[in-house]
Parts: sequence; structure tokens; C-alpha cells
Amino acid sequence: MPSKTLAHAYNGTTTSLNTGLPRNKINEYTNVKFHDSQGAALIPAQQALFGRARKAKDRIHWMFPPNKDERVKSLLTWIETVSRDLGTYGLHRFLQSRERGALIANADYQIPGGKNEPAFDWLTFGQLQETRDKIMQESAAFYDPAVQAIVFVFLPSKSGNSVAMWRRKINVPNNMRLMLQGEISLAMAALRRDEDYIVHVDESSLPSRTEYADAYPMIIEETGKLKKKRKWWQFFRVDW
Repeated sequence: MPSKTLAHAYNGTTTSLNTGLPRNKINEYTNVKFHDSQGAALIPAQQALFGRARKAKDRIHWMFPPNKDERVKSLLTWIETVSRDLGTYGLHRFLQSRERGALIANADYQIPGGKNEPAFDWLTFGQLQETRDKIMQESAAFYDPAVQAIVFVFLPSKSGNSVAMWRRKINVPNNMRLMLQGEISLAMAALRRDEDYIVHVDESSLPSRTEYADAYPMIIEETGKLKKKRKWWQFFRVDW
């Protein structure tokens, strides 16, 4: 059974909202049928994605070369091949949820039935906040859903306690954006303000006092407090 955190993360990802764009209508616009695992692909990595025992930087690892694992390499290549259709699918999921978010795929997951096809779950910005990962949240908070779709690909470790993560930004086809302009305008108008997208992290990004001292030793007192900078003319002051 999935944990409460994971259940919260994908709760509602398959719910069809009354947006004027029914769920099955997407197949009329694309040449590829996309699968939604309904959270099943996330279960093996629930601790890595949403756990609280460790900080996000220790659970979610970026910048690994994707060509080192054939599963990751082939999935990223497939995403690039079907990018136009996947961009349309990402737009569709945005219109469903009426919230910014991202598609996410497990490179080690296959849909039941033995078909060698990936599955893409949709996580809204609010659900991505549960990861406490800055990159994932900022990616979903500061993109234009009418122009791009955000796709995350992850590969869980054998223990399930960490994941390697990759990100792709793909374009929404111009013809789809024009065709669905009415629905897009309604969804965009209902979004929260940009300043209301607050990134949740589990540690401060501010440099420590020691880091300040290393970078600016000339303005740090022995007590560790910042000294007030002197004006340029004060260096040439003459005591009469």
C-alpha cells in the first residue's frame, strides 16, 4: 500500500475536471497513446521522492550522465522522438488540473501486460512541494504551461531510498496552442499569482557565518559579526 505522503502526491492526478477538454479527447490530437500509472510507478521511489528522514539533496540526485544506463537513455530518446505529442499531453494535463505541474516517469517501470511502454504521472506544483527539492519546484513554478511542458525522468536506487533525476523541457506545438486557446486562457486566468508559488526546502540556502568570513575576511570582526563598510574617503582621513 502506498504511504500517506505518496497518496497525497498523486491524489487527483487521474481526475477529469470540467475544463472543456475531456480526458479521452487527447487521443484525437496525438499519434501516441500515453499511459498514466496512477501512482504505481512512484511507489518504488516514495521514500526517495517524499521521505522526511533525509534532506532532499541526499534523496534526489541531479547531473548524472543519462547515457550510463540504457533504460534512462532509451526513455529520454523516446521522449525526444515523440516530443510534439508529449508536449500536447502535458498541456492536456495542465488543463485538467488547472495548475502548473510536471509529467514524471520512472525509467525502471513498465505498464502491466508486458508492454515496453513508459507511463507518465502528473504532479502539480503543490504535490512537487512535498519533495522539498528546489529544482523540481522551481521548474514547475516558473514555466509557461501554454508554451512548454516539464518532464522529469528518474531512476530509483536498489534500496529505493534515493533517485537519479533528469529534466526535459519540451515545447507545446503551435497548432495545439491555437486550437485550445480558449481553454488555455481560462486555466491561466485561474492560476495563483507568481509570487504565491513558494518553494519549500528542508534547509536554508543562505551561506553560513563561516562562509561569509571566507569570502569577505576584511569585513568580518573577530566576534563573527559583520562590520560596517567604511566609505572610500575614510581611508584617507587625517587626524589633526
